Amino acid sequence: MQKVGRRIIVFFMAVLAMLAVTFESEVPVSAAASVKNISVKANIQASSTNALRISWNRSSMANGYVIYRRESLKKPFKRLKVVNKNAASYLDRNLTSSKPYQYAVRAYRKEGKKNVYSKYVPALGATRPQQTTVKAKAVSSSRVDVSWNKNLRSSGYCIYRRATGEKWVLVADLASRNSSYSDQKVKADTKYVYAVRPYKKAGNVKYMASFKQSSLIHTPENVSGSTYPVFNQTQKDVMKKILYAVETGGQVYGRQDYKDFTEAYTNSGAEHSITIGAGQWYATEAQRLLKLIHTKYPATWKKYDPKNYVWNDVVNKNWSTYKLSENSGRAKIIVKLIGSPDGIKCQDQLMYEQIDEIQKEIRKLGITEPKAVGMFINIRHQGGYGAVTRVLNKTKRPVTLDNIYKALQTDTGNQVGAYKSRQKCVYTWLKTYMK
Repeated sequence: MQKVGRRIIVFFMAVLAMLAVTFESEVPVSAAASVKNISVKANIQASSTNALRISWNRSSMANGYVIYRRESLKKPFKRLKVVNKNAASYLDRNLTSSKPYQYAVRAYRKEGKKNVYSKYVPALGATRPQQTTVKAKAVSSSRVDVSWNKNLRSSGYCIYRRATGEKWVLVADLASRNSSYSDQKVKADTKYVYAVRPYKKAGNVKYMASFKQSSLIHTPENVSGSTYPVFNQTQKDVMKKILYAVETGGQVYGRQDYKDFTEAYTNSGAEHSITIGAGQWYATEAQRLLKLIHTKYPATWKKYDPKNYVWNDVVNKNWSTYKLSENSGRAKIIVKLIGSPDGIKCQDQLMYEQIDEIQKEIRKLGITEPKAVGMFINIRHQGGYGAVTRVLNKTKRPVTLDNIYKALQTDTGNQVGAYKSRQKCVYTWLKTYMK
């Protein structure tokens, strides 16, 4: 009987062991111990122009990890790679430069007869842009012009400057539409190099291209102090009448068209926006004029634009490419605004402001004689700052009105000097009226 009893006890212990094994393999783990209740957080560990390395927090519960990627927040994640439980990072190669990507990582574990997946916290990053070619030119003792090749997918550009023997300094952070910058915080008789780093922004992080610096440039010594004061009001009036005359006045001194409205591409295939007013304010300058009218004379604005059709465009549209037909309703509102007495006052105010701004640029180049300053204001207003430095480099010293006018005769092609009738008028009026 004792032997039989022992056999029965052994039998029951074997059955209990089998039940324990069956329970362990067939019954899911408790909810508290399930991998679905943990969360895996992804991080962007490193970035290059064509690869991103992601990392994540490992879990002792994981049998492995599934990596997902998407190229737009509007698209679903796609499974990218499955890695083993010992992995804590992954290098994603062959990506497009200067492009954002989002990643997610989920731990998985077999629970019962199926794989169960964890929660996830995604990570947003971007590949870095390619380097860009940088050029720097010292145009005066206090100004260096920097230019670079645009990177089409960049979010912006960081411009750095380094004087010989000193550290790099960030001097500007510009939007992606820019391809040049004028640095007016340099010292005379100093050697500098510049670097421009395109960047792609993803979240709050700027993924920047590597440094590629310009050639060494040397700012000239300070020009001796001016013997002439800045323009007085009479000289400003002369300059205003000259610019109005050559822009919209039919080259008749003292005449202007305050109601002028010119469609995009009328004056030039390079003018992608409208031009308005007696001073031919183009693109963002036209926007600046309309903002001035709205700020100073809100009642006038409300009279002609009661439903804010134009004002909404002024605030929300890109005026570098803002186009309107002259027969459109918005164009007619703009003409009424700029042609009103208050609009005319704002045009004159803006012209005076621009004359002040431009003459400061000109005088920094060492040009001080009023007639010479006036001719370069005309050149700047017509062709931009690059035209000023180009003509100045051609001008025989001393820099006088006569020598500037002679230099303009050599400014051929589609340059400011090609507009011979305009330049002759400005030359004659400066001789006659600028004292």
